[in-house]
Amino acid sequence: MTTCPRCGTAFEGRFCIACGTDTQPPAFLCARCGTSFAGFACPACGLPLGWTPAPPPAGSGVRAFGSVVWILSMVSFLILVAVNLAVLAYSAILVVQGSFAGPRPIDLYLLAPFPVGRSYDVPADIFLAYFGLLVAAVVASHVWPAIRDRTATRRALVRPLDELRPRLEARSAIVATAQMFLAMLSFQVLVVLVFAAAGANPVAPDFPGDVPEWYPYYALVNASVYEELVTRWLLIGVPLVLGALALRRHELANAAAHGRAPIPAWRHLFGGTVTRDSPASVVLLGAVLAFFSAVVFGLAHVPSWGWWKFVPTFVAGLGLGYLFLRAGLVATILFHFTNNYMAAALLLTTESAAAQILLGLLIFLVIILGLVFFAWYLMYSAELVNHFAVAWGIRRPAPVWAAAAPIPAVYPMPPPVAYVRPGATPPPYGSGFVPFQCPRCGWRQARYADGRFTCLRCGHSA
Repeated sequence: MTTCPRCGTAFEGRFCIACGTDTQPPAFLCARCGTSFAGFACPACGLPLGWTPAPPPAGSGVRAFGSVVWILSMVSFLILVAVNLAVLAYSAILVVQGSFAGPRPIDLYLLAPFPVGRSYDVPADIFLAYFGLLVAAVVASHVWPAIRDRTATRRALVRPLDELRPRLEARSAIVATAQMFLAMLSFQVLVVLVFAAAGANPVAPDFPGDVPEWYPYYALVNASVYEELVTRWLLIGVPLVLGALALRRHELANAAAHGRAPIPAWRHLFGGTVTRDSPASVVLLGAVLAFFSAVVFGLAHVPSWGWWKFVPTFVAGLGLGYLFLRAGLVATILFHFTNNYMAAALLLTTESAAAQILLGLLIFLVIILGLVFFAWYLMYSAELVNHFAVAWGIRRPAPVWAAAAPIPAVYPMPPPVAYVRPGATPPPYGSGFVPFQCPRCGWRQARYADGRFTCLRCGHSA
């Protein structure tokens, strides 16, 4: 016997025969909102009984960890960029002040493949105008991509942690430059370690002892811009414009096939115009020019650094050529300046042990993180080769097998029916049966005995 908590009537079963009060407490907790209920679905949010969340996709933990490493790498790169810009602002004052005393050399040369040219000692006003153009180009290489690609950069930073690949392939010059810089810096350190382990002694060249104190800061800024002009711009951009003019009909046909406006030929002069969807002739021409400029770039460093410098500089030249084709000239200047002015920051902080330690820790962190990106670009290069081989009909695509349909984790429940609460008196004879639905599991088949229904699915009696 059960006593109704509302009116005190004694009865058997679930519902009070006097007032109809349901005396059975809710049997379930909603997995979504936490509401207690009894029946087929949650009355608050409608979540069906027996619903379970889908398991996370395989590898989501690895991708989340990779995203954390990616975010840490971007933050480290941005800190290094901020340090370099602060050093540039301070060293620019030293260059301006020191240039009035002289000497004021401006080196003009071409790469054939070794540097061929001469140095000119110019008046102070010409030197300062030239130095101002260099600083303006460096500042523009930071500001322009930050503004132009701000949406792509922001989206890459705020993506969910399991979306690692969209971060790595973000259409942002800042992101692409950061990743490539970290990868190339780590590779250069690995090459130095290999040469040192083999008994060689790779060393960096020193500036002549008779140069003024401010000259290294000027030379590092000049190399960041001038070397990009005589390698990426002159050896990739200019021939790419001429090639695009000769292959104009391919560009027009490709643009019509992809439903977009054709790219003007002159835009190839500053890079950032070659993608996977570009005509095959343009992609091949860009790849050949990038390889050729990388060879010239590597050989240009041999006279002052030695032959050990060719391998890391050649590989860096490949990365810079890729950046030029994908993100433009501003990205290559940003890369080159960030690499060069690390040395300027170390040179400027020579007298401060604390600053040297902090800067050394930052560079060490960047080198360690760069190993991840170097491995990524190796895999990405193989994917690009396979993509173009399939797209151009060189090889057949790998067969894709249809996956088997997944087995549902929970068997479907029967559709709910209207539950009729029994009244105080039984229905009259011949009025039909009262539809049954188990209040615990929602099943509609039961066994009736001794005035009670027992669910045939879960065994609950009501």
